[in-house]
Order: sequence, then structure tokens, then C-alpha cells
Amino acid sequence: MNTTAESLVFPFGEGTRQGDPSRIDLLGGKGASLAEMSRAGFPVPPGFTISTACCAVVEQHGHWPAGLETQVRTALYELEQATGRTFGQGPRPLFVAVRSGAAVSMPGMMDTILNCGLNPGVATCFPSEDCFWNEYAEHIRLFAASVAGVSVAAVSAANPQQRARQFLDTYERQSGRPFPRDPWEALQQSINAVFASWHSDRARAYRQHHDLRGIVGTAVNVQAMFPSERSGVLFTVNPNDPAAGEMILEASWGLGEAVVSGAVTPDIYTLDATTLQTRHELRGSRPGTDPALTLDQRREIAELGRRIESHFGAPSDIEWGIAGGRVALLQTRKIRGLEIVADTERGRLDEIQRLKAIAIDEPTVWVVHNLSETLPAPTPLTWELIRWFMSARGGYGNLYRLLGHRPHEREPGHGFLELISGRIYVDPRRAAEFHFGRLPFEYDMDQVVRDRTTLDRQPTRFNFDRTDSLFFFRLPGLLWNMLRGSWRMQALKRDPVERFLGTALPKLEEFLNQSRQINLTSLSTADMVRELIRQRDFVLGEFAGESLVPGFFGGLAHDQLRQLLIQLFGPDDGEQLASQLTTGLQGDITIEQNCQLFEIAAKPAGEGHDYSRFLAKYGHRAINEMELSQPRWREDPQFVDRMIERFRGTATGSPRERHEQQVIIRRRAEESLPARLAAAGGSSLRERIEHSMRQAQQLLPYRELGKFHLMRGYEALRQVLVELGRRWDLGRDVFFLRLEELTQFEHDPAAVIQRIAERKLRWRSQQKLKLPDLVDSRQLAEFGTVRRVVASGDHEPIACRPIASGVARGSARIVLDPNTVTELGRDYILVCPSTDPGWTPLFVNARGLIVERGGVLSHGAIVARDFGIPAVVLESATQLIAEGALLDLDAVHGTILVQHATGASV
Repeated sequence: MNTTAESLVFPFGEGTRQGDPSRIDLLGGKGASLAEMSRAGFPVPPGFTISTACCAVVEQHGHWPAGLETQVRTALYELEQATGRTFGQGPRPLFVAVRSGAAVSMPGMMDTILNCGLNPGVATCFPSEDCFWNEYAEHIRLFAASVAGVSVAAVSAANPQQRARQFLDTYERQSGRPFPRDPWEALQQSINAVFASWHSDRARAYRQHHDLRGIVGTAVNVQAMFPSERSGVLFTVNPNDPAAGEMILEASWGLGEAVVSGAVTPDIYTLDATTLQTRHELRGSRPGTDPALTLDQRREIAELGRRIESHFGAPSDIEWGIAGGRVALLQTRKIRGLEIVADTERGRLDEIQRLKAIAIDEPTVWVVHNLSETLPAPTPLTWELIRWFMSARGGYGNLYRLLGHRPHEREPGHGFLELISGRIYVDPRRAAEFHFGRLPFEYDMDQVVRDRTTLDRQPTRFNFDRTDSLFFFRLPGLLWNMLRGSWRMQALKRDPVERFLGTALPKLEEFLNQSRQINLTSLSTADMVRELIRQRDFVLGEFAGESLVPGFFGGLAHDQLRQLLIQLFGPDDGEQLASQLTTGLQGDITIEQNCQLFEIAAKPAGEGHDYSRFLAKYGHRAINEMELSQPRWREDPQFVDRMIERFRGTATGSPRERHEQQVIIRRRAEESLPARLAAAGGSSLRERIEHSMRQAQQLLPYRELGKFHLMRGYEALRQVLVELGRRWDLGRDVFFLRLEELTQFEHDPAAVIQRIAERKLRWRSQQKLKLPDLVDSRQLAEFGTVRRVVASGDHEPIACRPIASGVARGSARIVLDPNTVTELGRDYILVCPSTDPGWTPLFVNARGLIVERGGVLSHGAIVARDFGIPAVVLESATQLIAEGALLDLDAVHGTILVQHATGASV
């Protein structure tokens, strides 16, 4: 086949290629690697690549570009000549695999159709009828899912011919179209299905999540089916331990797609990278007793892997197959993530040295801060803005000034938080200074180690070594400031709601209206940065401080209520009663958001008025919404759409009904309170308890409402940064800049982009570390290392910390990112790192909640109480508990019993 400047199809095969391997933009990553392997003489089954440019044409015009059909027919004819077979017919029929291949690897995100061309007319070419019908049924299943989005897997006839025919009937009934009987028609539809999969929800979500920009579409690779008897994947270095001097070889019987997709458990061989001898062998699913590969076959594949790695100059991930004693290479690519694995240990050691330098004069500990619940891994720019917010100059400092304090910090604008390997911690030394300034009060570090909740209270240790000769002269003034602070706090406490609703909120509305009038695209970079600072000072400064006031007093009242009830009834009954008295509260914006989503789902699809109103009100929110790089729902409503579909599939009561049930529980607890106090001899405390109860009930919802409005301002901040990212073609990479670099970027973009790449690598590698909730400067050698934890329900229960009372039994469902959730089923116990408002729909069918961090007033605890489900905190829960394990959760006494023994490295 001759290729020209207008070529759209590029054949490849052993010893020949017509595409330029350097044109990944045209051939896609897979097509480019096939072209290069072909050029180098590696054993590659022949085929052809349809260029990425065709995908864009099909998207825009709905049909193939001019000349494509002719070129595909020509390439198919040449493929028949190369293989000595005829496509979909004859005694030696040719079948092809039709696969995607974008310029950037997107594993599993787009469609693959195997055995295209298979049809009943070639049944006699197979060893037996059952063999043909089994292959044909599997081909129909893949074709139906890829071409028409039809699932036929529910059909379960034992006879393979009946199963295939039932698959056909299901496909034609659900898709409304006949199954292609002509091989050419099947090939056309398969190619179109791969193009269409570029625009699938999962592919779009993947590109958005990874911020993949400037890619026009996917190529399509049509390759002669290699009739693999055994197949698998070779990693030329161990992807989990690149320095181990090992190759990892996975192998199974049959086609390699089963290994890549995880449909079977392969044999896994660990080979010495130098001698190619087998170090370890882990048995997988075998049809008999023989291993998938002999020793000689392992060596042959490993030697090919060496050659591939040498040719491409990088550790490689190679898909291979064996048929008739011949090895074929189906594709190769650079092993993903090796640089992250390598940087993880470097980053760990760098962080240890940094922490040692911080604590060189004074040993200390750092305790994980509750901000890490909703901001588990901040990007650099997000961290700078949040650190400022939590500093004396920012909103948190503003709150303390409103309360009559004079916050102090060692370094202006840095506050008392420390970002350690990407996670937010409190420095107790700086926290004491922040809140008490020159007063020589401090936290007892040993007490903090024993009880991390020590930091929830004021420091009580008086350190005479921190006093100087002027201390006693300053003491009257310090005492006067403390007294004045007490008066101001009492004055602020009288009506924080009116202050917030009547003063702070109107100022926010005025600010947002002004911000909407600004055309960001017309501003110079210098003006954009000034606008960002203006917005930061108001949103994260003035307004943020005011937004925290009602919730602060709500939390104070709740703590007073808890302490009084625990004093009277003991820790278990006291905590449970406090929980009952503060559940089912009115005015919780997150609960209302959930109710509205459910009500939208209850209406027929297509009624969009309520949907539009929902996005108008809640569209500024997002999963992990404290992270500025995270798109808001109004920018990308896919998560909202998925949650609506989840609600449509639930058979449980509506969130509003469940909320009303909690209201009934609260009212009953209120009615029974006087009698219970009398029985416990606590009638004298009734007035104090009821006062604290009423304050907590009124003010606790403002913790969520304050954040709701804060996020409205946060969205405005994000819009400025998104515009800068668009202007500089950085996309989400703009959030890996630092504030001072926003004015430097245009002067030396190459240098700044290099720093961005280095920060992104370190940011990703830090997330591989298993970080403890408490870091001790005296014990840094083991910081970030993996430790072995064994959870066994057959022995002792696991101790945990209750945050919402109750007991439940259910199967564990491990969720790290709600965006990735498909179907959880019903009556499960949700196990996750932490939650924010975007997680709330996952509570609907849950029996209980286990989070890795959080307190009794965290989002997860509040929503769990409103849903009437128990919730606990268990550090490293997502590693300690296995997916699907049966759990007995006791959030009264603080235990988890795992009914099936599991072990994990955490």
C-alpha cells in the first residue's frame, strides 16, 4: 500500500512499517510502538493503524473522512495477502482485533473488539462446534457492549450454541438493529465503536481527571488475531520495586485480554533480570497441573523483553502470546509510574531531613489536622492559599481576633500548620504560640503522644524557661487582654446567627456580584494576580473568619453538652444521648442538598427545571472541594448525574423521610431528658444542659452552611486561576505554581514548567507513603514506611473511635474516590479515608461508616447521625479492612469485629 501526505491508514507487520513511529500524535501510542517494533524486526502480527485525525472527523461530521473506506479496504486486502487468509470466510478465515490507541495511554478506557469477522459461516474451521459457539458467544458479548452499549452477560444458557443465539436475540432486541452478518459491516461498526469510545463517559472522565489536553482523538489498530494458546504480560523491571533487579512475567492459558482485564488470575513468575532464572513462582488459575510457561518459554520471552527494553531505551510493559511454539509481541509501552516509585523513597528521605532540621533545637511531634479530612493532598497553590487562610493574617486569625485574642506566629502568614509529605499536620509548639502569644503556656508533648485530642483543648503547661525579665511587667497587660477577650467572646456569643446572616452574608453577595462583572480574559497578568489577592483577602480572610463564628460556638456548646452528659451517664450512654439530642437538626444545607438530588431522581428523566435549579444553587461544590484544582459541579456535572442514577436505583426511603425519623428520635430524647436527669441525680444541671443543647441545635448546622458559602467565594478564586491556566495552556498544572511564580511565568515559562514537572512528580510520590496520624521527631527513621497490620475477626475486635452512635452489620465497601464508584449494592458498611458533601449520596444504602480521620463534628459524623447509621474513625481502615469482609460495627463501645480474617500492609 502506497502512503502519501493524505494517508489515513498505515500498515505494520514484522520487518515492515509505513507509519512514522515518531508521529505518536498521528498513530497513537500503540500504533507508534507497533510501527517501531515492526521496523526493528520484532515478531509482530500484521495489521494497520487508522490515524487519530479520522476520529476528529467522525466526531464532527458523523461519517468517515473521504478516502478512508478505500484505504481500509486496501489495507485489509494486503493483510489477507500477508497472512494467507481471507477475512471472515474460507477454509482459513482471517479474524482481526480492533483496538484503540490514543497519543497518551488510557488503559481500559476505550473499547476493544476481538475476533471481528467471526460468523457462523466459518464454524467448520474450528475443532468442534462447541469451540466455535463459545468463541462466537464471547465475540457477540464484546461486540454488543462496545458497538451498542448492550449488556448480554445476564444470559446463562449452558449450551454454547443456545447461549450465542440468546446473546444475538438480546442484542437485536435492546439495540433495535440486526447483528452484522457481513464481515465488512462488522469491521466498519467495530471501527466506529472504537472512535465512539473516545467520547464515552469513562474516557472523558479519565482525560479530565488526568488533565489530558490537546489530544484530537484515538487511533484505531486493526490487527490479525494471534491464536494465543498462552499469553500474558512481561514487565522488564519490577514495577513495585524497580531496584530489585527483577522481571515480572504474568502468563495464562488463552488470550492475553483475560490477563490485562483481570478476568483470570495468571501464573506470576519473578525472574532474575541478569540470569533470567526464576526466583519465585506464584500459581494462578490453571486448567490442569502444568504451569502456563515452561522454563525455556520464560527465558525466550524474557530475552525478547531485554531486546525491547534496549531498543526503546526504557523499562517496558510487553503484551505477548504463544501459538504453535512461536512467540508474538502484541504491543509494548513504557512502564507507567516507575518514576513515581523511584521518587517515593527519595521524597521520604528528603522529608526526614527537613523535619530533623525543624526540630533540631527542640524535639516535637506533629499531629494530623482535621483539614486533612477534606484536603488530603493539596496542590502547591491550594496549600499556599489554605496556609494563609489558617494564619494570623487569614480567616482563622480573623476568627480569633473577633474572639478577643491576638494570634501570634513565628513566620508571618505561615500559621501553625505544617505540610508533611503532602499531608496537613499541626505543630503543637506553634499552635500554643498562635493562640496565647507571649504567654509561656505550651502543650506537654508526651501527653499529646498519649492523647492526640489534647490539642482540642487549651495548653495548660506553664514553662518558666520561656519567661524573661520583663514577663512580670507585662503580666498585668496580658491578664487584661485575657479578660477583655472573655468579654468580647461573650458579646459575640449573644447572636452569631444574626451577625452572619445580617452582615457577613450580604458582604459576600456584594463581593460575588462585583466579581461577576469582571471580564477576566481582558485583564493583564499583573491585574489578574492583583484580583486573585483581592479575592483571597476577602474570601479566605474577612469572610472566612465571619463564616466560622456560628459553627465555633455550636461546637463549643456541643462539647459542653457532651461533657455534662458523660459526667452524669458515663462515656457510652452520655455520648449516645448527646448524639440523639443533636441529630435531625433543621437547616443543614448538606442534608437539603441530598434531599433535592433524591427528589430530582424521583421525577421522570428529562424534566430539567429542577436539575438546573440544583446546579444553580449547588454547582459551586465538588468532591474534595477544598482542593482548588478540582472542577466544580457546574463545570462538570457528571458526578451529579451519577448520583441521580444511584438514587433512581435505590429502594430505601428518601433522605427527607430518614431525616424526619431522626427528628422524631431527637424529640423523644428531649422529652425524656428531664426524667433521665432526675434518675441520674442531675436535675441541678438541667438548666445548663438544656441551654447547651439549644445552642448546639441552633448553631451546629452553621458549620456546614458557613462552608457552603465559603465555597461560593472559593469558586471565584478558582476561576481566576483557571483563566491563567487557559492563557498559558497549563490547564490544571497552574495549581502546581506558587503565588510568586504567577508573575514570573511569562518571563521564563520553560524554567517554571520544569519546576511544575518536578513538583507534580513529588506530589504524586508523596501519596504513595503511608503516613501516621502522629509524627514524632524523635522517631523519624521509620517515617512513611510500611508496617504490617493484621485484622482478624476470629480473634480480637479492632478498637476504633465512635463519632456517630449505633451498631450495624454489613459487608465492607472500600471507596477511595466517589467519582470511581459504580455499584455498591445495599446494606454495606462504607469504608473510606474521609467524606465531604459530595460523598453524601453514598450514605443512602449504607448500614454504617468507617473513616480514617474525623471527629464528632466532621461531615461524615453529622451526615451519619442524620441518616441514623453508626460511624467510627479507624486509622488506615482502607488498608486494614478487606473489600467485602463481613463487619460487626459497634459505634457505642468503639469496636469493629471482622468476621473474615484479613491481612494488609499499611
